[in-house]
Amino acid sequence: MAKAAQSILIVDDEFGLAELLREMLRESGFEVTLANNGRLALEILAEGTVDLVLTDMMMPVMDGAELAAAMRSDERHRDTPIIMMTSLPTARPQLEGLFDAVLRKPFTPDLLLETMASCLGDEAKRN
Repeated sequence: MAKAAQSILIVDDEFGLAELLREMLRESGFEVTLANNGRLALEILAEGTVDLVLTDMMMPVMDGAELAAAMRSDERHRDTPIIMMTSLPTARPQLEGLFDAVLRKPFTPDLLLETMASCLGDEAKRN
């Protein structure tokens, strides 16, 4: 029996980048959902869980740090790996502990997949 695809939630207000990431991750065997801000992501998460969240830092309505803080305070999503994507040169000190990893834009597809595998642990290696 085949193992179900791991689910990834991409949260980014840059539509072109989000679409590109979705297609790349689908080709790698992931199930992918998109949200263009943190508030929409929380609405999606209210419907169920995902295996990993890949979020931009700077977005309208609710940014990546606010999304991560909300997830960490929710028992259902507290342990969900969150990877922040950012073009900011450094993460602010108050962001420590919110994210499992930080990817500086631009990043390569290989680096993204390696970072995701690291955050997903053995689960990603079995796929």
